[in-house]
Amino acid sequence: MSTDRKPATQWGDRDQRRIDIMRSGERLLRAGGYNALRMRDVADGAGISLGAVYTYFANKETLFIGLFADHVTRMTARLRPQIEGAADFAEAFTAVANAYRADYPVFGRQFDALSLVQDAAALEPAVEQQLRDATGRLVTMLGEALARSGYAGDVRPAMAVLWSTVTGLANHYSTARKDFLGVGWDEAVAFAADLLGRDLGVERGPGT
Repeated sequence: MSTDRKPATQWGDRDQRRIDIMRSGERLLRAGGYNALRMRDVADGAGISLGAVYTYFANKETLFIGLFADHVTRMTARLRPQIEGAADFAEAFTAVANAYRADYPVFGRQFDALSLVQDAAALEPAVEQQLRDATGRLVTMLGEALARSGYAGDVRPAMAVLWSTVTGLANHYSTARKDFLGVGWDEAVAFAADLLGRDLGVERGPGT
């Protein structure tokens, strides 16, 4: 008989407990924002002890970083068919901007997740790497769409500008500042896509 399978525990196997912790944490984030992400409440929601939560995540900040990395990974998976099937750069840019903005009220105020950790020694390197890898995959996907649209230059500085634009738009339209200029989200994103596309030398697809 195989002995590879991990023994079940009172709460299920280790991987399932981590999933339960992540689900509990995300529920709290969506219900009350970052301040609602309290480790004891996470434990209660996952049906495990507080001590068990700390065996997975050393602190609240690290848990948030793990949640954010998981969110970016899932967002990238949802976006991939749209990005790979986009008719042109503008369509790809718009898809990313819309997806990024959708959960900005949940994650947005803490999007600079690594800045939350006051004690760098307390940050779990594996969780930090998950966030860097997840963000890298999303940015790479948009960079590949830019290249498919005909951009022949260095993608790295182009992506720095594009990503800054996506995050800046999401931030602006998730606050009261959006009411001061009288320009709607769709109009602003379309303008940004057209302007950036022209500056980068990529053409719109046929019929767009």
